[in-house]
Amino acid sequence: MTAGGARTADRAESLRREFGTGLLTTVVTGLPDGGYRWQRRNGLQSPAPFAPVPDSPAEAAGDVGALGPGDPAPPEDGPGPKAARTGDRIRQLRPDGAVRWVVGEAEGADRVYRVRGPESVAGRLLREGPDEQLATTLHGLGRALRALHALPVPQDVGSGVRPRGLVRLDDWLAGRSPSPRAAYAESFLRPRLGDAHLSAVRELSAELTAGPGNADTVLCHGAPGLGALIPAAAGTGARGEADMLIGEDLCPASWQFDVGWTLGELVELKWYRGGDRPEQWSASLRSFFQGYGRDLGDAWARHAALRVLLHLHDYTSYVGWDQHTVEKYTGFVKFLLDT
Repeated sequence: MTAGGARTADRAESLRREFGTGLLTTVVTGLPDGGYRWQRRNGLQSPAPFAPVPDSPAEAAGDVGALGPGDPAPPEDGPGPKAARTGDRIRQLRPDGAVRWVVGEAEGADRVYRVRGPESVAGRLLREGPDEQLATTLHGLGRALRALHALPVPQDVGSGVRPRGLVRLDDWLAGRSPSPRAAYAESFLRPRLGDAHLSAVRELSAELTAGPGNADTVLCHGAPGLGALIPAAAGTGARGEADMLIGEDLCPASWQFDVGWTLGELVELKWYRGGDRPEQWSASLRSFFQGYGRDLGDAWARHAALRVLLHLHDYTSYVGWDQHTVEKYTGFVKFLLDT
């Protein structure tokens, strides 16, 4: 081990952080070799458990669409007793980019990940804003998602499973939220957004989970957020490399659901920080879409609004009530839906 590697390992081993909400809690622990252990568990108020650990043989559920030039091909072994397990298929993906998948291992009801960094892209962006490495990382995430979406939908990701986030959002907008704070927030935003805008959000939610008969349905990450994207610490990878946690929310859905989720978080963070460094934000968004190989066209603002609305629900349900935050976010969602 080099002197720099030894210093990295020493810093990592001394680290222990715990953070979370009523929806999800995380413990990050440094390891002696310089890596990091991320242990995530459902918060006390989480309405649904993690998706099962992906470990059953994969079976095709229809054509997932042709790949573009240079896109990584899925594993060739077919369904049956000798087929690769779903988690192994994801681990074996080698997208031509800066991001690699890290599949969670079950530890009781928790998920444990071995990664190369102590903080997420979301945490870094909130603290520092975008930097030159962000475009590289997001291009890699786009490539990784495209490779994931090329896999056949496996048996253990059932056709009746909807993304956990969309279930929370749909229940909230239908007046079924178990959280009094979230129910109050819904009563606040409904007259301000109007029935037409709320109907547009519900329609998009339904389109994203139209089922296996929909040609757009693929194996989705289910919540490819920037809080699950972990940049490699100095000395553990090239600049811009990162690990993406996966497994807690695996589901069949339209490819647009995953792409829209990541887009929505980037749009929200840019707005939240006041639009600083607009060139770097724009370059990062372009890199993400270029990595994936396609974009959301004119529907991008609806997808972003859906993700921001879900964040508003999760904040009011699992963090706390803040009138200013609810008003600010409601206004931003209306702006997006008017775009």
